[in-house]
Amino acid sequence: MKISLIATLSIATALLAGCSGIKTPTAELASHDSDRNIPAIDNMIVEMKQAYIEKCYLPVAKRIPPENACQTELFQTLERRYNMNYNQNHVAMASNDLFFKDIDTEIRKMMRTDPEVREALRNGAFRNSEEMVSYYKEKYKFDTQLEQF
Repeated sequence: MKISLIATLSIATALLAGCSGIKTPTAELASHDSDRNIPAIDNMIVEMKQAYIEKCYLPVAKRIPPENACQTELFQTLERRYNMNYNQNHVAMASNDLFFKDIDTEIRKMMRTDPEVREALRNGAFRNSEEMVSYYKEKYKFDTQLEQF
């Protein structure tokens, strides 16, 4: 009985310690050169990133038990990479990998369906679709240089 009580208190203490000092990431429009300014993509990414932050990133960073598929996928990625020894920088790195898989899919879909996006590719703003996806991934990545408290 004493051992389970001590184990429970240890886990609770670790979880509370892990929650302190969480810095909420932001989802803001990035600045671009005029030839690479595609508002449709920017708006889509900002909306998706804000939803991802609220529904996935913050609960996992705060070590709240996963409640949906997104949180579960992020938590499992962190657990595989860092066991339970992850911090907010690790959450940001894993989020960059997982979040941008969805963004990649959406951008490629927009390349087929959105005239503004197709026009940007035709006008030489990007050499190919991979360059476009890479460019937006760099512009909208999660900050992995957060101070740890």
